[in-house]
Amino acid sequence: MPAEASTQNFNNLVALFLAEAIRSRRTSLPRAAEISHRVVSRMNMLKSEDQTLELLTNIEKDFEEVTTLKQALHFGYRASDTKVYEAEIRDYASTIFTKDMNLSNAFLQDAAKPDANIQQLCLKYPDFCEYLSSFPEKAGLIPQMQK
Repeated sequence: MPAEASTQNFNNLVALFLAEAIRSRRTSLPRAAEISHRVVSRMNMLKSEDQTLELLTNIEKDFEEVTTLKQALHFGYRASDTKVYEAEIRDYASTIFTKDMNLSNAFLQDAAKPDANIQQLCLKYPDFCEYLSSFPEKAGLIPQMQK
């Protein structure tokens, strides 16, 4: 039964992810249908988190939108791990690079530290935290800041 509950939870997350992608116009309805079909056709084979991650990795090769879903599920990561925000860290660093190379470099160095977490980056770089809030699918994942 726990495997069924896990599968149902994954189904719900995929449905919510695709609905938000359509609503925010990050993907089209036909493209979302293709992704959905690919996931649904393999759902009965999923028995573990590893198999789910493998499925998403395979689908991600054809549908880049799935990258956000994979990150949102943050398999094996805590919500505060910088790995969950890898694409946003890279994109933010590239946007500030043209304005301030040194700041971009320092930001990437801090993000690459083994013990780095999203709270530390947000505290040290408030503009980055503001940048993250422009991504609704990620803004909700930002853990509450401890004061």
